[in-house]
Amino acid sequence: MNKKTVFSLYKKEMLDIFRDKKTMIIMVLVPLFLYPCMMLGMMLIMSNISKESLEKTYQVGIVQCVEAETIQQLLLDDKDKYEYFFEVSVYDSLQACEDALNAKEIDTFISVSETEDGRTSFEVGYFSSVADSVSASDYAEEILRGYRDGLRNDLIEEQFEDYEKVLNPIVVSNRNVATIEESTGSIFGYIIPFMLITSILMGAIYPAIDVTAGERERGTLETMMTLPIKSSEMMFSKFMAVSTIAVMSALLNLLSMFLVGIYMYNSMQLANTAFGDMNLLQFVPSVIALLVCMPIFAMFASAVCLSICIFAKSFKEANNYSTPILLVFMFASMAGMLPNLTLTTKTALIPIVNVALFIKAVFELQFDWTNIILVLVSNIVYSVAAVMLMSKLFSSEDVLFGEGFRGIKFLEKRSNMKENQMPGLGDTILMFGLLLLLMIYLSSSLVFRLGIWGTGLVQLIILAVPVFYAWYMKADFKKLFSLKSPKIKHIFGGISMWFGIWLLEQVVLVSLLEWFPGLMETSEALNSIIIDAGFVSAFIVVGICPAIAEEFAFRGFLFGTLKDKWKPWLAIVVSAVLFGAYHMNLLQFIGGTMMGIGLAYVAYKSGSIWVGALMHFINNGLSVVFQYYPELIMKIPILGEEVYSAGDMLILLGIGIVFTLLGILLLKREKNACN
Repeated sequence: MNKKTVFSLYKKEMLDIFRDKKTMIIMVLVPLFLYPCMMLGMMLIMSNISKESLEKTYQVGIVQCVEAETIQQLLLDDKDKYEYFFEVSVYDSLQACEDALNAKEIDTFISVSETEDGRTSFEVGYFSSVADSVSASDYAEEILRGYRDGLRNDLIEEQFEDYEKVLNPIVVSNRNVATIEESTGSIFGYIIPFMLITSILMGAIYPAIDVTAGERERGTLETMMTLPIKSSEMMFSKFMAVSTIAVMSALLNLLSMFLVGIYMYNSMQLANTAFGDMNLLQFVPSVIALLVCMPIFAMFASAVCLSICIFAKSFKEANNYSTPILLVFMFASMAGMLPNLTLTTKTALIPIVNVALFIKAVFELQFDWTNIILVLVSNIVYSVAAVMLMSKLFSSEDVLFGEGFRGIKFLEKRSNMKENQMPGLGDTILMFGLLLLLMIYLSSSLVFRLGIWGTGLVQLIILAVPVFYAWYMKADFKKLFSLKSPKIKHIFGGISMWFGIWLLEQVVLVSLLEWFPGLMETSEALNSIIIDAGFVSAFIVVGICPAIAEEFAFRGFLFGTLKDKWKPWLAIVVSAVLFGAYHMNLLQFIGGTMMGIGLAYVAYKSGSIWVGALMHFINNGLSVVFQYYPELIMKIPILGEEVYSAGDMLILLGIGIVFTLLGILLLKREKNACN
């Protein structure tokens, strides 16, 4: 990679970005003006709402009774004690009060009845969907509780001389040992992670769209590809330009928040509040830590945005692709708002979430250097991985100049469709989107009503949707679903690879359970469903059905489409990750992704879906057998032990690698074999 070339391309990308006035407005105007206006505006609105609720006059209805005059006197006599006021109306019946409340003539009402043991009961009625009604009922209850407490104290005072000791035999109090800085930092820790992560992403999205889809629309990307420069140099210059803008956007947001914070601090000093005595210098290490973390996270966000936007053929299409990214980042950044979620060695490894918790921790003045280093290192690793993926995508002409996600052949008239065509990436997204919707709306209902056989019907849906989709668009079934007969050596290679990956899975999952023991609960819940079903039913539904349905969906339609559009390794990884995510829990995501890589690799090398179906059947069938007959696995050396030692793990790891390599060797295709 030529540094001079990269720097020249970097300057060109920066000039292109700064020529785009929309990007500059979003990058400069939003952080410097909109955020302060939003924050100050919200403060003023909340202050006015709070003040209005205290100074407001509420309409109260009282059902006519003996105590009506007492209640009226309580509400009106305490008007000097409270900042809110009541206007009282007396109604003849409870129904009349309820009608008046429904008609919004009153905000709340009080009715009186007698309990079974002869005590007087006051009931406060309100309208939960109306804020004034809720406030009025709360204030009325507060006054009535004061009246109740006064009566109780009078009764006790009549019986006991030292009634205070009877009322409160012990004294309970609390004392906040946190400093003003720590209390303020916890508030910052709730707000700043969300705003900073969102601002970094917003700063990365629009430049990423401009240097990918924008160049396509302007017709300059093709011109750039004809120049004597490497695709890696072009990619790296775009990556650095987008990262620069993302960091600049984050710094401007941080500056904006700092200025708002100074304004609030000065206001508190003028108001002589406790927060006015805060020592702002204690937050200097927090800001320094933030400045170190921000560029690293900005690089990760930039690489993710570029990796997605490179598939878009237009600015509008890129905006559509960026919406899910924004939702994921925003949702993950809300981790800082969860009170019991803290930065630990486990959460420090979760992308995006770790940055949110890192910001929260440093502003709470909690500097655990082990976790801080873990966050920084993990984000560097994720950034490098994202850059490597982006580099591969930029070097692929199918990605740069292919149809992308737009080619949806299913929407055409069937009579106009070509025979033996292959689905596009858009078809894959549409098909799996339809499948996901059916799974969400039908799976839980079917399983709840039909038990294990409901799961079988879900598998039937998983099989039917891709098969129907392929039939409707007149796809080449044999090519798409890899329906050719397998060779004997490929069958043995597939079985060998399954056994190797299965052993590697055990090592990874056991290690994972040591870190996250709570994941065992999910696994046990799934196992209980299998046990309750009966062996034959479970074997058919769990062992046989997924081996056919899931293979046709994932190694058939999904992998068959991706390998036709992308490089084989990328198609294998993407299909495996989606297969793991389909299982919807962390344990099965890890195991499913590992096995999915093996299944897709076998489908690619053997050219037959049936080898993967056999592997899938063995994997699921054995899990059912071991659930019903656990004594069988107990007889197997090492695997039958309750706790694996380090030596056991190394042995399983070694055997797993050997069998996986043996499978790869057996699956090696002849030079003249077709894909």
